[in-house]
Formats: sequence, C-alpha cells, structure tokens
Amino acid sequence: MKACLWGLVGGLLSTLCYAQSHVELPFRVGNELGEALTLVVGVDERATERIDTLLGEQELPPMHPPRDVFHAVLRFYDSADGEWKWTYRDFRPLRQTDTFSIEYRLLVQRGSGRNIVLRWSYPLPEAIDSAVLSDRVTGSLVRIRFDGAQEGTVTNEFLEEFALRVWYRFPVTVWDAHKEPGLGAVGERAVWLYDLLGRLCWYGNHFPPAGGIPEIASGLYIGVEQHQGRWRRFLWWKP
Repeated sequence: MKACLWGLVGGLLSTLCYAQSHVELPFRVGNELGEALTLVVGVDERATERIDTLLGEQELPPMHPPRDVFHAVLRFYDSADGEWKWTYRDFRPLRQTDTFSIEYRLLVQRGSGRNIVLRWSYPLPEAIDSAVLSDRVTGSLVRIRFDGAQEGTVTNEFLEEFALRVWYRFPVTVWDAHKEPGLGAVGERAVWLYDLLGRLCWYGNHFPPAGGIPEIASGLYIGVEQHQGRWRRFLWWKP
C-alpha cells in the first residue's frame, strides 16, 4: 500500500514538474513540392548548451545533402566544444525569469523547389507567448509570425539562413509563485506548499517548522523553496 501511495505521489509530482519545465514548439519546414521535415525548438530545465540526447537531440553532420535534395536543420553553438552543431531538435535551458525570449537558428536548402513553406499548429503551446521567423541578413526581408494563419512562405531564393525568436511566458503556477504578495526582498528565502492538486496552501520566508503549520490539514504536500537565486523541490508531511 505504501509503495502504491509513493508511486502515485511520485507520478503526480513528476507530472506537475514536467508540465512547467518542458515546453516544445514543433513546426514543419518544406518547399512547394511537398518535401518537408519537422523541427522542434523549446526549453527544458534539464537542457544544456550541448547536445542533450535525453531530450531527443541528435548531432547531425554539419553539411546539407546534395544540392537537389531538400533539407532543413537547426544550428546552435556548443560553448563547451567551441563549435556550431546541427540538429533537428533544439532545447535550451530555462531562464531565471518568468518572461524571456530565445533565438534559434534555422538553415534550409530548397532542393528542387523555389520557395520555403513553414507550417505550425495554432494556438501555440500555453507557455509560448509568440514566435517570429526572420532572415539573418537584415532581419526585415522576411518576417513570419507564427499566428492563426498556420502557414508562411519565403519566396526570396537567396535566403537560406533564418532566426526563429520565441517569447516564453510562464503563468503563475507552482514554478513562478514568487509573484504571490507578502514575501520578502529578492534574495531572501521563500517557501511555498501545495496540496496534491496543485493548490497553494501556505507560503512564508522560512522552512515549515517541525511542529507543523496549524492552518493547514494533515497530509502530504509539495514544497518549492527559493533561496539566493536557486530553486528546490521537496515533499513535506504534516502529521
């Protein structure tokens, strides 16, 4: 019985964490002949500035296939190896703020086609406020907003490298509850306790006392602590 309970709690905790710590935006890049590839960009708390195989990223040879073959790829700079790498999936680390933007690099080889056609689903994922694709030459020759049209076309045949800037905005939930009123200055310790349904039950500027908190019922709670710019998750039991 205890094993089942802890399995359930662990699954629920993982679900709550994953829902807010992993966001992805898939989109299709192709030409007017119907040749296309699906690419994925996003953020994840487990991501690094390197190839993260845990997140499905795979390093590709840094070159396109023969010129008459359509190809599209994401490119990012690996700061550890000091070189640019190619991949079909590019996840970046979460930022310390709840609103931020990240620029992803897109390289496209048209193959036998003349146009580049992009398609995406709308509305965008909940944590993504907006996404805009622009050229890397001036930033104004191409500007495609990922909106309700769900499709955009690049007709300039000289453009092959683009920047996709994605704006992320995380709502007030378990992971950005520091917006709750009544807390101390930035840098002080802040602690939140949530029940297993994700409802905020208690917050303060100290760790829950050993004797318990009178105003909440007995049971298991999910805790989030912020201290000196670091975040920590824990389980807390009130007898």
